[in-house]
Amino acid sequence: MKYKGQIIIFGVVVVVLSTLGAVWQFYYKDIFEGYKTDDSLRETLEKKHSQLAETFSGYKPELLIKEWQNKMQPWRDAREERSSYFNLGDWYDIDVTPDETRMLKFWYTEESNKMFMGLYRVVYEKMGNYECFPQNMRDVLHVQQESDWVGRDVTMREVQVNLKAWAFGTALTKFLLDSKVTHVRAISIWPRRIPKAYAELLGLQTVGLRFSITARDLIKMLDDLRTESRYFAVDGIKITYPYIAYQTEPQLNVAMLLTQAKYRKPADVVEQSVSTAGRSRSARAARPKTGRANEPGILGRSWIWFKRTVLYMN
Repeated sequence: MKYKGQIIIFGVVVVVLSTLGAVWQFYYKDIFEGYKTDDSLRETLEKKHSQLAETFSGYKPELLIKEWQNKMQPWRDAREERSSYFNLGDWYDIDVTPDETRMLKFWYTEESNKMFMGLYRVVYEKMGNYECFPQNMRDVLHVQQESDWVGRDVTMREVQVNLKAWAFGTALTKFLLDSKVTHVRAISIWPRRIPKAYAELLGLQTVGLRFSITARDLIKMLDDLRTESRYFAVDGIKITYPYIAYQTEPQLNVAMLLTQAKYRKPADVVEQSVSTAGRSRSARAARPKTGRANEPGILGRSWIWFKRTVLYMN
């Protein structure tokens, strides 16, 4: 009986110690860590406040802010004025209205087929054949077909994105043909990118091209791009001419990276940053927890028991 009483006392002591340890681990530890973080933040803010008070001693904040704003406004006006140079022209413009009496994807299929036929009609009118132009423009432009949307509804946003891709492809084709390109061997549409080097204020659209053209027409093409009223850049170019023995006007083989840029207003940049941060937080919150997080150990179970039995907490 003596040993039995000692065992009971020892067991009670272990339970109490385990409970106290669980309370510290799962409740008070986080609280004290929060206190340390808050204290560190307080010290940082006090230090920064002292630095600002010393730096701006003798100045009236409202007058200083007004002076800064007066100096910034001309820069903002100049930025907005110059930003008009960075646009994509009408290369992505579409002028179509969905037929509300039909399912959206069937209407899209008809419209995209019209654009497909219109693109190759332009090719035939300029070149007189289809052999000198890529035959897989649907794949080149990454546009969807009805078969890609089987068994699901289609949003207007998806339809617009795909029709804009067709519009871009048609405009690019007209540009090449108007430049008197004689053979288009390959077209590669790069994903739109937003470099941090330009403070995310420019969205760049690059196209990789391989084509044949005469030297005279190539020079005119590059000169036209240089004097355009909007931004075009040839990021890279390679020119070869393997047929030096021919006594005809040279047909140069050209590989080129052609880039356009679109200005993004600061408000759009901020909105996208906030949206991206929100999606990241949502993704982290929605990420399923695995392993031990779903199955508490003995201390976790002890703490749950202590909250529900002693503290009457859920």
